[in-house]
Amino acid sequence: MAVDDDPIILDLIRTTVQPLREITVTTSSSSLEAWDLLSAGAAHFDCLLLDIEMPDIDGITLCRQIRSLPDHLDTPILMLTRRTDALSVGHAFVAGATDYVTKPFELGDLKSRLRVADRMVKRSDAVPQIPARALQKIGLPGVHLFNEDQPLHIKDVPQLIGPFSLGAYLSQLSRSSLDDCHIFAATIDTFPQLYADGSTAELGTAIVATTKIIARSLDCPQLLMAHQGRGILLCVMTTAQPPNWEAVEEAIQREITQMDLRFGHKGKIAFSLSVGKPIQPYASPTQRVKKTFDRAIARVTGPQKQSFVASEPKLRSAAFAQ
Repeated sequence: MAVDDDPIILDLIRTTVQPLREITVTTSSSSLEAWDLLSAGAAHFDCLLLDIEMPDIDGITLCRQIRSLPDHLDTPILMLTRRTDALSVGHAFVAGATDYVTKPFELGDLKSRLRVADRMVKRSDAVPQIPARALQKIGLPGVHLFNEDQPLHIKDVPQLIGPFSLGAYLSQLSRSSLDDCHIFAATIDTFPQLYADGSTAELGTAIVATTKIIARSLDCPQLLMAHQGRGILLCVMTTAQPPNWEAVEEAIQREITQMDLRFGHKGKIAFSLSVGKPIQPYASPTQRVKKTFDRAIARVTGPQKQSFVASEPKLRSAAFAQ
């Protein structure tokens, strides 16, 4: 289903989709009309294309509303936008968007993004998702419906998005935005113990706590994060004035000093965090995502890792990789 108040864009989408096998398209020029159709459950759609700028309900708000519908928790949502600034696009991903296409778009580019969405619909290894409000439920220690190295996405957490969406965001940043883009990884060093001894809710609580620590320490609105599995978070910030990293390390240490995470069944959770120094992404679109992310992760898991240890004996250490 495509939702856009521009009839020319809707005609282009129809022209693009028609040659693709087994795909039919429903169009709407009104976000209110689209919401009425989706919320009524009268029809099921495998993919949604939403214009960000619409006169009644904007596309980001509509995206957020759609994600509240049980039938569309995992439906690929592609945003159509003339905006290229990182903040606007970031808001769309936080609202639940899967990918985005910049207007005016090439038909070939739209086709490729639709093919990716189609593969997402058909795949069987979807990322497990838990609403943040469900983290109040303790669950059973050491019992999880996913492997330790599998991503776990906590929904409704500011600046935390799914791993695919983070890659899509990085892959389509404009060349001018790449100069202001900085990427780093953070890893919860005690994640294996948390996985073995804690419940899924307690694992999720540790991930959420880590995202909040990083977000508060950086204080960067153009920051997006995604959990990649094994307690590793990839972080992408777009800012013309990168923060003083020594000050960030000190801020993260203060946050860890003040936190008090506890198991529901066995007391305090041991918590140790490593944060890698930021890097800039590769310019090549074909190498940008995987090679950049691999390099960032190597800074917290590779042999070059160095640690900063908290001085108070009762505190858990915070490690900072060079």
